[in-house]
Amino acid sequence: MSTLISRGTRAVLTCALLCAAALPLFALEGEMDVDAVPSAALVPAGGIGSPLAQAETTRITSQLAVSGRVPLGDELALSATAWGLLDTLPGYNPLQVPADRLALSSRLLQADVAWQIIPGTLTWNAGKEVIHPSSGFFRTPLSFLSRGPAGDVAQQVPAAAPQWEEGWVGTRLLWVTGDLSVEDFFSPRLVWTSDVDTVLGYLSASQPSWVDQLRIQAHAAGVDLQAVGMVSTEGPGSPDTATRYQLGAGVDANVGDHLTVRGEAALADSLSRLAVVDPAALTTSSQSVPWVIRGLLGLTWSITTRTSLTVEYGYDGLGFSGSDYAAVISYEKNRAAAGGAAAGAADVLGQFGAFHAAQHYAFLRLATDLTDQLTAQGWTEVNLQDPSALVGVGLNETSDGWGLGGSATGTWGGPSTEAGVSSFLWQLDIELKLFF
Repeated sequence: MSTLISRGTRAVLTCALLCAAALPLFALEGEMDVDAVPSAALVPAGGIGSPLAQAETTRITSQLAVSGRVPLGDELALSATAWGLLDTLPGYNPLQVPADRLALSSRLLQADVAWQIIPGTLTWNAGKEVIHPSSGFFRTPLSFLSRGPAGDVAQQVPAAAPQWEEGWVGTRLLWVTGDLSVEDFFSPRLVWTSDVDTVLGYLSASQPSWVDQLRIQAHAAGVDLQAVGMVSTEGPGSPDTATRYQLGAGVDANVGDHLTVRGEAALADSLSRLAVVDPAALTTSSQSVPWVIRGLLGLTWSITTRTSLTVEYGYDGLGFSGSDYAAVISYEKNRAAAGGAAAGAADVLGQFGAFHAAQHYAFLRLATDLTDQLTAQGWTEVNLQDPSALVGVGLNETSDGWGLGGSATGTWGGPSTEAGVSSFLWQLDIELKLFF
């Protein structure tokens, strides 16, 4: 343990010294976020098998991100983003509160060298990049390589790009001619042993697969088109050495001066999920779903210069429908009756995250600028198969050097809906941002 701590300490000190040495060179900018998130959930009052009771808990997170860019030559530049998190409730699971209630984590989210081989035409990047081609607001079918928010810190409002997201180590070649661009991103398989994971973990999370992603974009008459294809394999020594394929296409278009429409569709040759075998006996099995289709249709309407409405529909073929979905709801009701965490009974409903168990969802968000600095918004994410919903409201004040926001999220739905069987009850979020 002492060896691991000393390695981690050396890594932190090394990063700090490098950042200090780079201060005169980098045009550094940063942001610090302090989040207080009270929430309530149903938990077994006296351990496994006991009746469920409401329990409140508060997660407090402090995040710091520092970004910088330095030119290395006429056509060469280095950019990087370092991130750290101090978390009082790691994993944000009210059912599993750690004994020490404190975790410190940090990582290099992005760091790459960009070389303009032919300025304006051919660019080569190497290092760690965020690859996020989807333009969806609450579902992102085309973001095959998205890791989600760094540190699993929830966002106040669902959004296509999390506030901070970790990139992938790899190399990218981009060719641009007129309104057409072609890029290829290759990411190697990065797997290491626990002996060195403490040090390498500051640089990147593990990348279990070899990945090559090709993306083609075109723009014509106010319409943006893109096609994305990805091939991945885990390589020798892995439990699954099969080659996986994902394909997708998207369109974004402006209709007049006030309306933007978007659509995306993606196809994966095979994905895994946990399915219910017998809801009464609380038994499950892992199954592979061939040819998983995901889709998104949406629009953003600028009602006035200050007010906008976003409406989207999302489809996920990896979710459940029909009798399979009914079995999941029945399973979770029985699991809750057994204390919410019966021995060996996995959480089938929550395996993909909140409100992802079904196949059909809708999202609505209304936002308005009350002043130049104050924004109010309300949103709802609806399970169209129940129906049930997550509902939220938020208020954000932003100035030159700081921002202050607050939101409240709750659920709506009967006892036999996704919201009704979820342990989540409500959540508040108070967030302070400092910019420097």
